[in-house]
Amino acid sequence: MAKFELNRRSFVVGAQAAALAGTLPGFAGKALAQDMTKMTYLTPFGYLIAFSETMYANTGGFFKKHGLDVTIEGGRGSAMAVQQVTAGNALLSRTGGTDLIKAYAKDPSVVAVGVIFQRDLFYVISSQEKPLESADDLAGKTIGIVSAGGATENILDMMLAARDIDKDSVKREVVGNAPAAFELVKQGRVDAYIATDDTRFQLESDGQPVLAWSTDDVALCPGQVYMASKKGLEESKETIAKFMASVHDALGAMLEMKDLEPVVASMSEQYEIFESKRPDKGLSTLKHSLENYNAPYQDKFASDPASWESAYSLMVKAGLIPELDTKDFYDDSARALAFS
Repeated sequence: MAKFELNRRSFVVGAQAAALAGTLPGFAGKALAQDMTKMTYLTPFGYLIAFSETMYANTGGFFKKHGLDVTIEGGRGSAMAVQQVTAGNALLSRTGGTDLIKAYAKDPSVVAVGVIFQRDLFYVISSQEKPLESADDLAGKTIGIVSAGGATENILDMMLAARDIDKDSVKREVVGNAPAAFELVKQGRVDAYIATDDTRFQLESDGQPVLAWSTDDVALCPGQVYMASKKGLEESKETIAKFMASVHDALGAMLEMKDLEPVVASMSEQYEIFESKRPDKGLSTLKHSLENYNAPYQDKFASDPASWESAYSLMVKAGLIPELDTKDFYDDSARALAFS
């Protein structure tokens, strides 16, 4: 994996916004270089504009303000995230709530330390010409998923369980998460596919004839969570608290900005962002992503017990996990330290 260093231009751009950021109680003041705490964070999948909360926390100087020297690596799915966190190669990663529960069922040494999206941001996307209007319409269809055995296939199985539909009646095809996968829907190779809200937004922005509805309306789940190992949380709770405070500050700065072009420029200099290939360099996608970030910013990454219980119950019903004696899926202690 490549290690990225903060460059001067990125820091100058970001430092202007950093002035807007608050200060974590107990961690105030600018850290000297020798006082910086090094840590590695792993994204769920590469460098997407949807992960701006951490990329801009880095290029905008927010991590540095809280005394952190953070290396952000581009992940390749939930399995890699769990592996790297449990192995101690990354202190934190971000993954879906269902992915964390599934990993916990196999190895209860992982734990969510904060929720970055309370609702799952997956959508079922079909064509207006041949719409799938509800979960009941999934029976007997071919549905595109991002990856076999990953979050989207889990969500599909949970929706089928919620509607008592035989999961074997639904075929699955791996199509990825990109807007380009909608061409497979147009060609009739899949009846619909499950993708992120950003993909839905890009398709609608491009004028594609899509019909989309949220999977969370059928199978309520914690959307995206920050995941650590229990050992990592015990040994580095203060570092994780600083991380969350930094991300919160970065989100606050972006939510206050009227012009986000400097943010996109700052991140793009350091990371190869997928949406930067679009004509607007990903600016419209960032603006849309921030709409989803407003709630976790206000909630300060708090967990919703009801969503965890809903996800667990549906996963058991769908046969994704066995019934568990303990369900310690999340630990709010670092979050409490960050925002006390």
